[in-house]
This record gives sequence, C-alpha cells and structure tokens, in this order.
Amino acid sequence: MRRNFVKLRTLAAILSVAALTGLAGCGGGGDSGVGFQIGVYVDGRASGDYLYAGDVQQVVMPAGSSIELDASEPVVWTLQVGNSYYEGFDTSVYYQGVTITETTLSSSRIALDTYTEFFLPAPVRVTLTAVSTYDSAIVATVDVLITN
Repeated sequence: MRRNFVKLRTLAAILSVAALTGLAGCGGGGDSGVGFQIGVYVDGRASGDYLYAGDVQQVVMPAGSSIELDASEPVVWTLQVGNSYYEGFDTSVYYQGVTITETTLSSSRIALDTYTEFFLPAPVRVTLTAVSTYDSAIVATVDVLITN
C-alpha cells in the first residue's frame, strides 16, 4: 500500500512540474504575444519591419511629417514628450519648437503629426509605447527622432 502511495505522489509531483513548465513557457496560459505586431508608416510608407512584443524601433523623420502606428490588436498608446506622458485620445503638445499631435484612429491605430514654423536647434525625441489591452506584459516601443 505504501509503495503505491509513493508512486502516486511521485507521479503527481512530475505532472505538477510539467504543468508549471508549460505555463511558464507560454506566458501563464494566456496570449503570449504570438501574432502581436505593429506596422510603422512614415508619410504613408512602411518604415522597417513590423515590431513584435518586446521590440523597440527607432524612426527618424523630418518635422512636418506624419507617422502612423497600426497594431494587430487593441492597445493603449502612451506618448512621451520630454518628461511628460500622455495617454488618451487626441493629444496635442508643443515642445522645443514642434507641435506634436496624436490622433486616435481606432482602438489599435494612431497617427502622429508634427509641425514647426522654425528651424529646430536640435532634434526632438518622442516615444510611443503600445501596451496590449489583452495582456499588459505585451509591450512594444517606437522612438521617434524629429529633425529638420
């Protein structure tokens, strides 16, 4: 009887470890970002490859250009300009000579328009971060450098 109990306990331990290992490998049992991607378009043209969960892409664009970001699922977009963070719909910020306007096009898509009347003394850095609404561990970042 004792021998069967030890075998059952050993089998239970092995199955528990296997189940935990399987969950750890797939991000806890939910959508682990497989299929999550973001397309980046500057003035309507693709800028590099798609971004995937965990990626950071850098884009350089002249002031007066627009960038559009299109995620494959609903995301929360955060705009960082200087030391300020903006989250929400249709934000406009004036920073170091550039007007930066974020427009929400859908739950997964935004446009960022830039405008300046003057020559920029230095490039302006803006960061756009996308966090999946399905799984907050799925994050991708686009660093935009606005130049003359």
